[in-house]
Amino acid sequence: MMKSWKVKFVAGAGAAALLAGGTATWAGAQTGGGGNLTAQEIAGKSRDAYAALSSYRDDGTVVSEMSGQTNTLTFNTRLQRPNLYRIEWSHGAGLRVYGSENGVVWSDGSGDYLLTAAAGQEKDAQSKKMQNMKRALAQATGQSWSAASTIAGAFFAQDLGDVFIAPVASGRYPLQKEKDAKVGDVDCYVVSSVLDLSKMPETGKSGTASTTLWIGRSDFLIHQTRTKYVEKVDSSAQMTDQAIDDAIRKSLELQNKAATPEAIAAMRPQMKEVMKQVQSTLKSGFEAGVVTTQTHNNIVVNEKLSPADFTR
Repeated sequence: MMKSWKVKFVAGAGAAALLAGGTATWAGAQTGGGGNLTAQEIAGKSRDAYAALSSYRDDGTVVSEMSGQTNTLTFNTRLQRPNLYRIEWSHGAGLRVYGSENGVVWSDGSGDYLLTAAAGQEKDAQSKKMQNMKRALAQATGQSWSAASTIAGAFFAQDLGDVFIAPVASGRYPLQKEKDAKVGDVDCYVVSSVLDLSKMPETGKSGTASTTLWIGRSDFLIHQTRTKYVEKVDSSAQMTDQAIDDAIRKSLELQNKAATPEAIAAMRPQMKEVMKQVQSTLKSGFEAGVVTTQTHNNIVVNEKLSPADFTR
């Protein structure tokens, strides 16, 4: 269950890795739409498009669907070469478990910083100076449901280590071309890839993780990503109190919080409720799915951003 939650928050983070495959050998099959460009060529043109930008900004949403629960996160992005960035995110109302704090990750030229806090407590929260850009964006990936890594990773050509998508960039999995579609009023190429989780030692699960990218036909920028994680689940197995507490400790660890008895006790009712909801919707052997859709709106490129755009 905790691995499924992890997928929920990192799904889509590897879109940049998918595009930043460099010398990877893509297996691109044309299955409709988009003229004569192959999936490999579309990915290559998207890499080139991000590399040519001097700056980028947008706003958008990440919508996650799991076991009948729909949760939404909003974000805004500002990026400028050589190393300036600011990505801020805010969670909507709904079930809050691991990775549900609001936050901002940024570099104003003096260093790389990350701040996360519960809703309403941002002004009192203390920021943390990170070792470098890659560490800061990777740390923010889970909290922001990948909003901090998808476009920033493509813009700065950073592989942020998403275990579900990075193997695609290695060329071990095929990239498929789908029928063209629109995101809002933007005409897009659509490319996808499906990973077999049983072949990925990082997951140790039976199932698939499929990723779809909507790439603008005119600008070759990412306008939408969708990742669907499907895992075989045996709902007849009950999670013990010890296992629940261990999952909570891991969740707190990933959020850089102390796993004190008080913190564990505070999260225990929520975690039990999550398990109850998941198990109530599944039958033994059923496939549990997590669908995460990240949409980028109001994209503006190559404008001169001011220093104030990158401060907290």
